[in-house]
Amino acid sequence: MSTSPAPERERFSLRRGVRQALGLGVLMFSALGLYLLVLKWRGHAGREHVTWIEWDALVPFQPGWVWVYLIPYIVGPGLVGTLSRDTFAWFVPRALAVVFVSLLVFIVYPTQTDSRPELILEDGPTRQLYKMMVEVDEPPANAAPSLHVSLTCLLALALVRDFPRGWPLWVGGVLLVWAATLFTRQHHFIDVVTGALVACLVVLVWPDRRRPASVH
Repeated sequence: MSTSPAPERERFSLRRGVRQALGLGVLMFSALGLYLLVLKWRGHAGREHVTWIEWDALVPFQPGWVWVYLIPYIVGPGLVGTLSRDTFAWFVPRALAVVFVSLLVFIVYPTQTDSRPELILEDGPTRQLYKMMVEVDEPPANAAPSLHVSLTCLLALALVRDFPRGWPLWVGGVLLVWAATLFTRQHHFIDVVTGALVACLVVLVWPDRRRPASVH
């Protein structure tokens, strides 16, 4: 029985890549804006629901990891620019669904992280960047599920979809970002686990009915 050859992966187009990168930039900062609106509206209500557990005491406070924590905002649009049209069309609606589900949880059941330790860093770019991040994200609420974790998880799945041979790089990079959420005290273990679950559940309940292109 003859079988038709698998379609070759779509060639990269700089124009399409720029459009996709800009599209993700708009999505990311729109999601951040909605996140901050809900934070100011419902954040203080999360004081009764702190997500800290005993396991979190095992994680040292390392504010220098703020650079790793924020790197998805820098490299994310560029990575999305490399995706095929098919995978970009797969990624965007699911990312919107993740944002919608997460914001709904933040409104209905707001949570907070535990208070951060005293910041002991020499004056410099790292200290200033960390202080700026903390000031924007005040109160430290909208903890679980972590949108940072959910969206990076979804991005990794999209990259594996188009570039399966690079899966160790995508998985390793995402795990480093997730570790950074813990080291910087932006999130706790519960936030990371629930954030990953939201992304995976959205993918599972929204099956991919298109056949991804093969990678040669």
